[in-house]
Amino acid sequence: MAVMKAPIQLADGSKVVRNKGVPQGGSVSPIISNIFMHHAFDMWMRQNYPTIPFERYVDDAMVHCKTQKQAKFIKDKIEERLAEFKLKLHPEKTQIVYCKDDNRRDEFPIQSFDFLGYTFRPRLAKNNKIGNYFVSFLPAISNKAKKKINQTIRSWKIRRQTYTTLEKISKRINPIVRGWLWQVL
Repeated sequence: MAVMKAPIQLADGSKVVRNKGVPQGGSVSPIISNIFMHHAFDMWMRQNYPTIPFERYVDDAMVHCKTQKQAKFIKDKIEERLAEFKLKLHPEKTQIVYCKDDNRRDEFPIQSFDFLGYTFRPRLAKNNKIGNYFVSFLPAISNKAKKKINQTIRSWKIRRQTYTTLEKISKRINPIVRGWLWQVL
């Protein structure tokens, strides 16, 4: 692909020849990565494992398996597939997680994971029709996402804006907070 092999021009005007990969942070990087992964992963999964559902966002994916045996099998197959493109699974992010709930009560060392700003884990839920509580495997905002939101809010230094009306402050921050809430809900 010509875009991937184009040299990079530095601030001083000199050019550096690239011999592999897509430059991170570039405006086309996510687009190229998504197109590549669509063909290398999405289409391959649909063609070879049509009964195994998955979600992928850029280079993060979640594959839903029925058994631990199936999870180990598909993980090995994905490793083989990515190796064809000289790619590897991230060793710290790649894990088999047991989605424990009231219907799945086995024990497994890993029972939660983070994906796209959410932590998925067993949580108490309420059946509104009957009013009883049960355990379900559900998402909620991750601690990492909460920390980032808190840091951003602190950076606004709202306490120091005593000269600004509450209405002006809310007009400035509401679109941002709404965006977070939409992502969290």
